[in-house]
Amino acid sequence: MDYPEEFQREGKLEYYRAGIQSTREVGFIALKSLITLNSGAFVVLLTFSGNTAAQSQFIVPLENLKFAMYCFLAGLAAVFLSIVQTYVSSRAATPYEGTDDRPEWRLAVLSVLLPAIPFFAFLLGVMAVVWGVKAA
Repeated sequence: MDYPEEFQREGKLEYYRAGIQSTREVGFIALKSLITLNSGAFVVLLTFSGNTAAQSQFIVPLENLKFAMYCFLAGLAAVFLSIVQTYVSSRAATPYEGTDDRPEWRLAVLSVLLPAIPFFAFLLGVMAVVWGVKAA
């Protein structure tokens, strides 16, 4: 069955909109999770350092705690940079006629790599604390 060209065009645009919507929702969930991981780790680390000084048989050197906090803060900053970059790349791609429907390859690479930074910053911060644990 052959549909009119206008109908096919509208169908493609609707398919594009649905794909963008689902991608956006998954992206928001991922970014919210990264914000929660890094900010929660920062708060937990502050609580941990306050409680362990008086009640624990283990200590963590101050250098390890500071490095972990810097990692968590860098992770939070990278999440917000990722949000900005996502906005910029979404403005570069559009399915409408007369424009290129593919974002520039550098924006696509940034869209994948930039959100990975907060996750690895979280892992690095946690490992810095774990490796620094010593018996008192």
